[in-house]
Amino acid sequence: MEHSGKNPPVEPIRIDTGRFDVPLDWRKVFGRSGAVEIEVGTGKGRFLLDRAAKNPDRCFVGLEYARAYLNTLALRAVKRGLKNIRVTRCEAGLFFGELVPDCSVSAFHLLYPDPWPKKRHHKRRLIQRAFLADLRRVLVPGAILNIATDHPDYFEWMLDHFREWKGTFVIETKILSTPTERKRFAGRTNYEIKYLAEGRTLHLLYGRRTGF
Repeated sequence: MEHSGKNPPVEPIRIDTGRFDVPLDWRKVFGRSGAVEIEVGTGKGRFLLDRAAKNPDRCFVGLEYARAYLNTLALRAVKRGLKNIRVTRCEAGLFFGELVPDCSVSAFHLLYPDPWPKKRHHKRRLIQRAFLADLRRVLVPGAILNIATDHPDYFEWMLDHFREWKGTFVIETKILSTPTERKRFAGRTNYEIKYLAEGRTLHLLYGRRTGF
């Protein structure tokens, strides 16, 4: 495909679901094999781009619904020559529920999602019983969970939901509340850098999918 102008073409790294059978075959999506990691809500891609650059043997999928952010991420990935990234604009519940094949994902990243703080909006939160059922299905045994929020209520909400699957997920937490703790933690996303600078308490949730 020919391209003119300053920006490189971004089409090759976008997942066009119309081109693939459902559920997706990661070998066809990436053109090679490799452990697959998915980040939901990439923003402009700071975390995903860095992780993909440091792990060229792995395959990375970024979900982002904001078109401007998705375009920025795609352009940055192409400019950096990162061939192990694919991106898509898709609602996460739909993507995991219908497009991701069973036992095919080695890591799930969810960094500073919208907490939907009003009670009437809690149903919009990503972490729900139905979503965790899909997450359980798609993660390989030993797959890692990497989740962070600056919202204490959403943090407790997520913990409560994961505890309902305590035979499936092993969870550890870390709360960065003091200046010393925050100083030792380098920001992984633009939001995280901002929140650390503002002195916010950060709630981190780490875990893994068990073999059961």
